[in-house]
Formats: sequence, structure tokens, C-alpha cells
Amino acid sequence: MIDKIFKLTLMLCLSGSVVWAQGKPQNKVEKKKGMLSYSINYSDYGFAKIAKDSSISAAFNRKGLFKSGNSSFGFGLSYWKGLGSHVDFSGNLAGTFSNFPRLFVKGDSIGKASFTPQLDVMLHARAFKDQRKINPFLTAGIGAGYFGKQLAVYAPLGVGLQFHLNRTFIFVQAQWRLAITDGISNDYMFYSIGIGQQKKVKKEEKKPETEIKTEPVVDSTKKAESNELDTDGDGVPDIRDNCPTEAGTAIGCPDADGDGIADKDDQCKDVKGDPRYKGCPVPDTDGDGVNDDDDKCKTVFGLVENSGCPAAADENGDDDNDGVRNKDDKCPDKAGTAANDGCPMEIVKGGQLLRVSGDSMTYYIRFDFDKANITADAFSALSQVVKILKADKTLSINIEGHADRFGQEIYNEQISSERANVARDYLLSYGIARNRITTAFYGSTRPYDIHQDWLNRRVEITLYKK
Repeated sequence: MIDKIFKLTLMLCLSGSVVWAQGKPQNKVEKKKGMLSYSINYSDYGFAKIAKDSSISAAFNRKGLFKSGNSSFGFGLSYWKGLGSHVDFSGNLAGTFSNFPRLFVKGDSIGKASFTPQLDVMLHARAFKDQRKINPFLTAGIGAGYFGKQLAVYAPLGVGLQFHLNRTFIFVQAQWRLAITDGISNDYMFYSIGIGQQKKVKKEEKKPETEIKTEPVVDSTKKAESNELDTDGDGVPDIRDNCPTEAGTAIGCPDADGDGIADKDDQCKDVKGDPRYKGCPVPDTDGDGVNDDDDKCKTVFGLVENSGCPAAADENGDDDNDGVRNKDDKCPDKAGTAANDGCPMEIVKGGQLLRVSGDSMTYYIRFDFDKANITADAFSALSQVVKILKADKTLSINIEGHADRFGQEIYNEQISSERANVARDYLLSYGIARNRITTAFYGSTRPYDIHQDWLNRRVEITLYKK
């Protein structure tokens, strides 16, 4: 009765998990890449029999667990492959140096010793995606092995834990192996621990951005070089053209002033501008001839040669009066502390500092083209952010996802959302409370650099005090 209840419960859980994981709508599914793992295993021939004949507590309390005839040790080789965001497949070849109890193998009345090869295939339903450091899963499958000279078919059902450390995976499993054919007389327990490592993915080389050239209008039935339809003949395929019926150079849309911002979104159509200011030039708040982006003293009239400030700063001076000399101050315009190199908070090593205020610091981390996977550089920065948040409970964090200008905006919004969420999930996996984290995503509407799109595939992270 115990094995039937166990089998039914586990199969129902596994089936429900698989259906949920496969049925959940996903636009981008992260799958485990194929890899080999190596394992050691331990077989227990007495637990299942005692649990069925008596009770599970009696099975746990029995003596002579490692005594010859009760258990065996072995090794194994497995191939793992992701079938979906929550489901893995594995093929497993294992061998044990067995000394069976009497009558366990059909026709064996004394309990002979032998080497036992076993081959099985299994599905594993994980609770979370592969990015999680610790991931429980359920297992079910079918297998066969030679026990002595008897071929027996069994069904492995069990539970496990997956540990994900960078590119290394560790699998810890416990399986109740149900005897299906009469080659063996009883079920038995099988425990294993395995380790595998995925190959390192080569980083995409950065290619210089090229200006999109306008070409003569062609017949709408012709294909672009990429064999994609280009209705307006402007060299931008319809799938990436924001104005597919009107020729243009700004992602396929007209751009009268040539600033890379489509006329439909440009509030200053006749003057080259900046997307942050809706197509208008960067303002010069203090009117000193230095625009605000380059002006280190935005609200004070200054000199062009001194970056908009009234007079050259003394490198041994301390303009923000925080006790850190200008030449050593990483945030010379905002008062900080010597421990933080002159900044209001500890600096995140590995992140690119964007903005500083009296109670916040903003960084960005980059992503590869059309990807939402955390890069090695981003891992370093996020690891530093975790340390800072754990050290100072008064800090909160805002995460903003962004994308480049390629593709339809609905897709850019989607991937910018995924980038923000993967950074959030990393912090959650290290114990940062959800109520300290806010997220937002903006697609391609807030570019960091209008000329180098690779800089726009990013997440901006702001650490701030409430």
C-alpha cells in the first residue's frame, strides 16, 4: 500500500508540475544546455521492504544499514538537457558493486555479489528556473538493469535538489525504485550526488554601429537582403520598421533634422536634439554656453574651459566640503565620506556610475544583444550590490530595464522587462527583501547613447535611502 500511495502522489505532483511549467505562457524560455555530469551513488535494499512490511519509522530505525547484503556503492554518468524553463531530461548510466540480500534477485537464495549496470531515462520538474542557486525538483522515469544474471525493469520516482554555482551544477537525488518486472522481488532506494559543468558561452563581439542608408523605393513584393519584406524600400525590414509604409532613416521613420529621432516623436523637428529631451537640444540652464550634460555647475554661470564652473577647481581643494580632496573625490559635487571615496554611499565596483545625489547613486550594467542573461561583469556588480544592501538595511533599490532601438517596440518592452526581472530575481535569491526592491521597464524609449546602441542594452540600478 505504501509504495502505491507514494507512486500515485509523486506521479500526480510531477505531472502537475510539468503541465504548469509547459503551459505557462513564455515568450523567451531559458533552457539548460546539454551537459554531462559524473556521480557517486548508494543503493539501499532494505528500506523499501521494511517500510511496506512494517512502517516507515521502522525502516528509518533499522540497524546494520551499511552491512554487507543491505546496501552497495557505485558510480554513474548522466546527460542532462533542458526541455523547458522548468523541465529537464536526463539519461543515466550507473553501476554498483552489489552484494544483494537473499531472495532479492530472482532465483538467488544466498545473496550473491555482482556488478550491476543500470540504464534509465527520467524527467525532472523544477520548482524554479535554472538561474536560482537552490532549486528543488521531482523525478519520474523508467529504467532497466542486470541484477546478477536477471534483467529487471524498474520505475525511479523521487525528489532532488539542484545547486547552481556559476556554470557548475550539483544534483542531489533520492529515488524509490519500483520493481516492475520479477527480475527483482522488492523495490529499493537509490541515492546519488552528481556534478556537471556547462561550456562557457563565447561573448558576442561588439561590431561598430553603421548608419542606415535610405535607398530608392522598390516594389513592395521584393525582399530586403535578409529576405524580409521592406514595403517602403528604405532598407529597414518591415519587422523592424516603425513606419513600414513611409521611407525614413530613424528605424524606418522620417527624420527631417537627422538626429536619429523620428519626426513623429521629435518636438524640435528642424534642430538636431537628444532623445532625453524629446528631440530638442540639451538645455543650458545657466546660459554660460555649456549644455547641462557637460556642465559640472549647471545652475551657476561659469567658463567653457572650466566645464561650466566659475573658476578652475584646485585639485587639492575640497569643493563639496566633505573632507576628501578633489583629486581623490569620486563624487566631487556631492558631499560624502572618506570611507566611500567622497561619495554619499559605498561605490559598487563593476558598475558604471551614472548619477549621484545626496541620498542616491545610480549605476548601469550591460546585456548582450537580444539577451536577458546576466553577464560576468553584471554578476560582479550585482554581487557588490547584495553586500551593500545587507550591510545597510536603510537602503532600498530601484531597477530599470532598457533595450536598444532594433525591433518593434512591443518586443523591446518585453526584453527590457525580462532584464529588470532577472536582476531583481538575483537579489531575491540572496535574501534581499522584496519590499526593498522596485522595478520598471522602458523598452527603447530612454536611450543612454543615440549613436552606440550596445550601450542601451542595460539595466539601471539606483541605491537610495527612503
